[in-house]
Amino acid sequence: MLNTGITLSVHCEAFHPSDVMISSGTRRLADVPGIAADPTAVVPRDDWRHLTPPEREMLDPAPATPLNRMLTVLDLDADSLKACRDELLPMLAAARDGNADEQAAQRGAVLGRVRERVLDAVGRRVGARSTRQGASDSVVHRHGLVSTAYNYEQRTFMGLHLDNHEDFPLTERHRSLLLTVANLGFTDRYVHFVNLRTTDLMLMLAAAGHTVPKTGHALKNAFFAAFPAHPVLRVRLSPGQAYLVNTQDVLHDGATNTEGLPDVSFLTANRLTPAAPVREVR
Repeated sequence: MLNTGITLSVHCEAFHPSDVMISSGTRRLADVPGIAADPTAVVPRDDWRHLTPPEREMLDPAPATPLNRMLTVLDLDADSLKACRDELLPMLAAARDGNADEQAAQRGAVLGRVRERVLDAVGRRVGARSTRQGASDSVVHRHGLVSTAYNYEQRTFMGLHLDNHEDFPLTERHRSLLLTVANLGFTDRYVHFVNLRTTDLMLMLAAAGHTVPKTGHALKNAFFAAFPAHPVLRVRLSPGQAYLVNTQDVLHDGATNTEGLPDVSFLTANRLTPAAPVREVR
């Protein structure tokens, strides 16, 4: 059952009941065959079920809920999705075929154009504009992964984790940039997350008599050690859907399809501010 002190909601224009599912807790990623994992990494247990009506009600955001207190799912329109693929896929194919050097000069420009198309959809769907830009990138994963978060220095998958790009103190993670992730592939992918924010993790640990760590990585480890049965949510993203969430404030990870197709995602971090209403000129 979800924690009644939930502070992270899920908003989508049109969810099917199977688009959001729940797991009964976490398991060690190192126990999953065929994947190089950080020894501390955890992923959801593979016992997904549909949410009960009370659980779905708990995830329903109140009116005027800020974007940094939700995981928001939105749809790119068909033209935007096609344009993003037309820009991005040839660049990714060239890199795959060993022509990365020839494409290096174009990579930034391509990512910039895709970013503008994705953020245009964000603006139209949720009424927000980017007032500060962070990094943008595109990643291709193989199918069948139960974790997509990868530590390139250690060459291991990280499982559920907190991002740390801006290095804010744990009590100030609500100030972080929001990450938008668009599924530009041709089949479903998934985002996993715990429906609590960093300050809630700290409060739960303190209330249970545990020492509250000072870093995101240590907080993640302490929380899952203390609460291995805390539920994890899974949101399905169809091709052309995107989600945005504060990944520096929310424990999260991704998973890819089981259909044998490459997973293609585009990521961009931004400060998203509600757009000013257009004034009618009379």
